[in-house]
Amino acid sequence: MDLKLNYSNVTTKEDAYNAVKAAVTPEMLEKWQVKADISYNDFNVVAKGKGFELTIDFLDEYCEVKLTLSFLLKPLRKKIIAGIEKQFSRVI
Repeated sequence: MDLKLNYSNVTTKEDAYNAVKAAVTPEMLEKWQVKADISYNDFNVVAKGKGFELTIDFLDEYCEVKLTLSFLLKPLRKKIIAGIEKQFSRVI
């Protein structure tokens, strides 16, 4: 787990999952200039792209974010995690 986000704008994992599902769209990723395939599973969202994989697991009181980066993207890890935290904090 790279990041733990407590729910502040929502109260249940269902609400958080639906809010993130609505927010994490191909259009949003284009705004970040990232191409990724997004899969929505039961209380789990996975975005895979060239050189990265982002996994979000929704639990009862918080969500866990795991980010796997390729060797070339590893120097940007802190900046990417900060951007994810900023975007998701607005939603959940």
